[in-house]
Formats: sequence, structure tokens, C-alpha cells
Amino acid sequence: MDIKKRRTMKKIGIIGATGSIGTQAIEVIRKFKNLYKIEFLVSYSNYKKLFEIAKEFNVKKVGIIREDIEIKNEDFIIYKGKDEILSLIEDIDLLFVSTTGTFSIFPVLKAIEKNINIALANKEVLVSFGKIVNEKLKTSNSIIIPVDSEHSAIFQLINPYKNEFIRIILTASGGPFLNFSVEEMENVSVEMALNHPTWKMGKKITIDSATLFNKSLEIIEAYYLFGTKNIDVVIHPQSIVHSFVQLKDGSLLAHLGFPDMRIPIAYALSYPNRLETPSVITHPYDFDKLTFLKPDFEKFPSLKIGYFCLENLSYYPTIMNASNEIAVYSFLEGKIKFRDIFKVVEETFNRIEKEKLKDETLEDLLYVDNLSRTIANFIVSEISKKR
Repeated sequence: MDIKKRRTMKKIGIIGATGSIGTQAIEVIRKFKNLYKIEFLVSYSNYKKLFEIAKEFNVKKVGIIREDIEIKNEDFIIYKGKDEILSLIEDIDLLFVSTTGTFSIFPVLKAIEKNINIALANKEVLVSFGKIVNEKLKTSNSIIIPVDSEHSAIFQLINPYKNEFIRIILTASGGPFLNFSVEEMENVSVEMALNHPTWKMGKKITIDSATLFNKSLEIIEAYYLFGTKNIDVVIHPQSIVHSFVQLKDGSLLAHLGFPDMRIPIAYALSYPNRLETPSVITHPYDFDKLTFLKPDFEKFPSLKIGYFCLENLSYYPTIMNASNEIAVYSFLEGKIKFRDIFKVVEETFNRIEKEKLKDETLEDLLYVDNLSRTIANFIVSEISKKR
């Protein structure tokens, strides 16, 4: 019996095992240990937590993205840095990617090359490098299963109607400052911005939810995942409807559920099957009130930037993603104010000499990513000096 179970187990590797999404993926796997065999675990730098997880699941191969950390441990085979970590991506059924940052493009491309399916919980991969990823997918048997709640919802709704949908509608909670005025948002503290009303997430994505830059990034993700520019955003404070898909006959399909990331994580892990998740089982009676509002593009200029990037594509989403990341971490470190995040991104667009940029290769986009971060850091320094 044990031999049969081992043969039917899905072999997975997890990159970003110690972060918010990674630990929730571990929680789901913990409940279904008979279905999954973790072949390797990778973390950016948190090797202590990584070793704890590896011991629990009897994983011998672990990876640390940061190469400058000195680690001695005889219980595991330790892989450090990009090249060694990429060598792990062999003979697995699913690569679960939940790291932040541009590093994730490399394991994703390696998985595509090896015809391995990818559960993707990293925005940068598609926002900054979506064109490259889609070109590689054309000659591979790999598929990308989105883990973001919105894109997971769309993925599930669209699958039976791939040639019959006409519009995608992304829902956004509106974050903690939905009812703030522009003036009130000027004095937002880090603590206030991290207090999301419905979702429990990592710091970066929580700030992105407060600025609505998360929705701008998701607009670009949706384009590369589903191949349409007909994408709307609606504010839905309760976060019960995770997205809509409109069909050509006028039907509007919705995906509903309590805000719990374990649901899309479990779906990505088990696709094309489903698991009984640890989440709350819902009933329509549980949803007291559902409201839908038009977003305020003046209060949240991030959406203007997102739609500009959708219209122009090329290297523009790369600039948005990179400069926003610098701005968010600068806000978290107290270097700039909350609404300065918008200024940093807008000014980065203005200062890049666009006629010198190309967008044909991965190297070109990595160059744009690095250049955008350099310029954004310089703008942050200018703002900080004026404070």
C-alpha cells in the first residue's frame, strides 16, 4: 500500500517555502502528505525555518538564494545561488514559485524548458517578462496555474469558455484607505498601510493593496495569462467575489469564497483535481452584503499607470514593477511618504530615456528592470532630502 502511494504521489519543488504564500502551501501539503512528495525546498535567506520544514517532510535537498550566507548543516544537501538552485529543477511534476523579485524568472524558464507545470504566485515573472514566458510556453508542454486569488478565479471560470469570453473583471478590496480623501492619505503611516481589512499577506503585497498597484500588476498578469486587453477593475470591499468573467452571450460568471489563500493554493497544487481545503465552507447565507464600486483613478493613480502599461506593453510593465518595488520598500523603511510611492513610479517613467531601450530579449528586460531600480532609488533619495 505504501509503495502504491509513493508511485502516485505528485513530486513538487517549492521556491519561496518560508514566505507567506509558501508557508500556507506547506500547511495545505501537511494535510495531504499522502498526495505529495516534496523533492526540494528553496528560501531566499531564512535557512532556519527552511531546515525545520525540510526535517518535517524528510526533504534532503534545500536551496538558499543568497550566496553570501555561511551555512553548515550535515542533515541536508545545500544548494546556493542561481545556478545550483536551477540544477534542482529536474524530474518533478510541479514547481511552486512564491518568491518575490525577478529571480523567479530563471526557475520558471527552466521548468518550462523541462516541460514541468508551474504554480505561480510571483507577479514579477509575468508583469516584467510575460512576453518571454509566453514565447517559451509555445514550444513546451508546461502550463502555468496562477495562485493569485483573482487569476486563479479567472483560470477556473475561463477554462470551459476559452473562446467565448469577452471581458475579465478583476475585483479589488480597495485596501484600508478606500474611504480616505487624498489629503488624509498624505499622512498615512506604515502601520496604517499594513492593516489590510480582509487579507493577511506579506508586507510588500499589503502595501500594493493599499495603493492599488497590486491591481495594476494584476492587469498585466491577466493579459499574459488570458490573452485579452479587455480588462476592468471593480472595487469590492468584502473580497468575497474574487473575479468575474463575462461571456459573449452577456452572462457574467463569478467566483466566490471567503478570502483565504489556501483555496487557490490548494487548487494550484491539485490541478486538475480539487482538495478539501482547511478553509471555511461557505454558503450564500454567509455573505451578508456584497457591494461593487467604480475605482477612483485620481485617488489611486496606480490604475492609470497600469492601463497605460497594458496599452503600450513592451518594457513599460517592467518599469512599473521595478520602480514600484523600490518605492514600497522605501516607504516601509520610512524614507518616503505613502503617496510618494505614486510619485516615484511616475517620475521613473519620465526619466528613462525610452529611445535607448529594447524589449526583444530577457537580457534587455533585465537591463530595464535594473535601470528602473537605479532611477527609482535616486528619486527616493531626492524626496528624502526634501523632507
